[in-house]
Amino acid sequence: MKHWLWLMIVLSVAACKLQDAGANPPPGGPNPSRSGVWSDPKTWPSGQVPRAGEVVTIPADLAVTLDISPPALKGINIYGILRFDNKDLQLSADWIMVHGRLEIGTPSQPFRNRAVLTLTGNNPGESIMGMGSKVIGVMMGGVLEVHGEPRNGWTKLSGSVAAGANRITVVDAGGWRVGDRIVLASTDYNPEQAEVRTIAAITGNTITLDTPLRYPHFGEVTFGVDQRGEVGLLSRNITIQGDETSSQSGFGGHIMAMSGGSLRISGVELFRMGQRNQLARYPVHWHLMGDAPGQYLKQSSIHQSFNRCVTIHGTSRVEVVGNVAYNTVGHCYFLEDGAETKNLLENNLGILTRRPNSQQGERPVIPTDNNPATFWITHPDNIVRNNVAAGSHHTGFWYALPENPTGPSATNTIWPRRTPLGEFSGNVAHSNWDGLMVDRGPNKDTLASETTFYNPRSNPADGQNQYDNVKNPPVTAEFKNFTAYKNRGNAAWLRGIHHKVIGARLADNAIGVTFASSESTLEDSLVVGDSANKGFPENWEFRGVDGRSLPRPWAASSGGPIQDNFPIRGFEFYDGKIGFRNVQFVNFQPLQIQNAQGGQTATREAGAMSYLRFTAFAIDSRNFAQGARFDNAKAVYLPPRPEPTPEEIAKDENSDGYRGSVFIDADGSVSGSRGHAIVLNHPFLLDSNCVIRPEWNAGICNYGYARLYLYNESSGNIAPVSLTRNDGGNPVFRMWGKPNSGDNLEFGATVIKGRSYTLGLTGSVPNKLKLRFDNSAPGEYINVVLPYSGEPSIYRDYWIDNRNKLPRAASRAEFDSSSGDRYWSEDGRLYLKLVVRNQPGRDWAVLDVCRNDLCR
Repeated sequence: MKHWLWLMIVLSVAACKLQDAGANPPPGGPNPSRSGVWSDPKTWPSGQVPRAGEVVTIPADLAVTLDISPPALKGINIYGILRFDNKDLQLSADWIMVHGRLEIGTPSQPFRNRAVLTLTGNNPGESIMGMGSKVIGVMMGGVLEVHGEPRNGWTKLSGSVAAGANRITVVDAGGWRVGDRIVLASTDYNPEQAEVRTIAAITGNTITLDTPLRYPHFGEVTFGVDQRGEVGLLSRNITIQGDETSSQSGFGGHIMAMSGGSLRISGVELFRMGQRNQLARYPVHWHLMGDAPGQYLKQSSIHQSFNRCVTIHGTSRVEVVGNVAYNTVGHCYFLEDGAETKNLLENNLGILTRRPNSQQGERPVIPTDNNPATFWITHPDNIVRNNVAAGSHHTGFWYALPENPTGPSATNTIWPRRTPLGEFSGNVAHSNWDGLMVDRGPNKDTLASETTFYNPRSNPADGQNQYDNVKNPPVTAEFKNFTAYKNRGNAAWLRGIHHKVIGARLADNAIGVTFASSESTLEDSLVVGDSANKGFPENWEFRGVDGRSLPRPWAASSGGPIQDNFPIRGFEFYDGKIGFRNVQFVNFQPLQIQNAQGGQTATREAGAMSYLRFTAFAIDSRNFAQGARFDNAKAVYLPPRPEPTPEEIAKDENSDGYRGSVFIDADGSVSGSRGHAIVLNHPFLLDSNCVIRPEWNAGICNYGYARLYLYNESSGNIAPVSLTRNDGGNPVFRMWGKPNSGDNLEFGATVIKGRSYTLGLTGSVPNKLKLRFDNSAPGEYINVVLPYSGEPSIYRDYWIDNRNKLPRAASRAEFDSSSGDRYWSEDGRLYLKLVVRNQPGRDWAVLDVCRNDLCR
């Protein structure tokens, strides 16, 4: 924060000095009264052509045409106009400050010769107007117009190519030429399988490469999912670059546009740009410009960047369209503070977004750069359309939404986590860890970082009614037509409420979609377990016996035991209420896997549907499946999970939530039995009327299931808690509590509605104990019996009305026939009935049990 405050003070002072000197031209740039060419001494006020190492100043009344390649300069101050002539040119300077206009071509008349602008200067301590060095700074009133030859920036393979091939065929190579540099994206889990080559020959759409490919690259639509690998063009006829020393130092060039300036770039190659480990030093950077319509970066390439690709900071309505980024450090296409809105990110390609490598002296600029995203978005009201995140060390598209904007944009009037989604459609993510992440961030660097609950509302500023669907109606966030494949984690993970993923095409991911959400659905989608894209395992990796790469190929050594036969799944239930409608699942079958030497084998399981593996957190017993279709797919697989070991309990890995796994087969499309529940194969959830499916490790039961929660509102650890079902066999379920909550104060179990259960605690019953019966309709109930000495004080809905104290029933028969407004006790046992009352919006019942009336 101190850095930003200092920077803003310096820039504000500098802007005031320029205004005092009358140096700022009106919007659109200066209007000089005279002109000349660079090579003519008469052009210059000094009567001399600028010499090597000088700081050149172009006054506001002068327009200069660069007609020669001058010697390397110290710096250039442009108050008037500097315009490149229509010829091959080179220009080198430590820095260029644009107060007037720097022009290399225009949108209507692009520059078609060869121009190379090299930023030199290797003194990180030098600061030109607070913007560091090795910079093109676009100041207040300044205009940067750089427009190269319009070219097709990227395309796709039109067929697969094998390792060792030196010829590829693409969908559209129009305008590509011999000598161009291109990059082929990885089409496997490993983003490092991206490869750069030079075009040695080209005929139509067939390209001959200068050297053979090391890896195969998939180029087909397989089982309905487009997995044709992207091929990006890195070469452009205009290059803006850091000098050669940048590769070793990581101190590349940067372009920074300030408030009141104008930046429009198209058809440009940005090479060796960005400054390692430095805030605000990025290849292209709109800095605190506010509303900036009409400004853009289009059809350009950014490669070997030492710090991001494109940064939009405190700026709205700019366009980033049709660009290619390759081999960049930290978050790539980057919306910084959470105040950036209505920007357009369209048809951009990002390949190999890298985390900082400490061995090379790289550090995260912000903590989350350790888990870099190709697209890092901090405000939902932007248009993110038809982009491709083709290989990141972590995330493809990350909506890392702050509660309020941070940094220089800090304000409490903007609420990203409650703002409706602008547009997310047609995007593709492959060869990442996670494809789409709507959670986690923006302030932490670990997978266990802060959660981000995205709750879009009609009035984002109305925090008081952020969960009131009448006073502040929800606005469903629709993530449309998303394609994701070969992601080692999730194709999509979303946390919040009122989300839809519609029209998704997902394949070869460890997990398809997980909603850590409620009122959220996957709809009208296709999910493929194993496609024809077998990938290319590295020589140390375990793989399928068919040679297929695995999303989790971990091993102690290449010849060691198989350590994780991680089961793949298409739709992963969690939280709730969530589910899917009209989804086709293809090729979810067990797979034999082996080590690299073809030795030891094991089975990697698969299931179209499963639950979040081994979670301790609560699930919703109303989660549902509807309109499922299966093609060579095992419908369900719930991995076995016994009671946790002491070691697992110590690490909060108790799996209380997972061992209550249940979802409803709404239309019978999963089990063949409409409205039946599919539950984990655990005796506590089953009885003799359930049909067991051993290959699913699940049962199909015609019962209504609900959730029972227990809250210890006193001190002291009461774990483990046991719950015994009081019917045939008296099956027992033990719970260790929600993790990270001190004395294990919260417990939850899935129960069968209408049954009776006995609660057992470790130690004595707490002085204050709350029981909640959830996910049920009015009139539905369960009975709970617990050991209790003395007479308790029992309240119903105490936090709503503390007068609802329950009387003791006159008899056990009166209690049994009551509607939950009585309790009974005898022989040291307390009998309670939790009944959902017939009131609008009710799906729960709550009782507080207190000693000595401590509820009051």
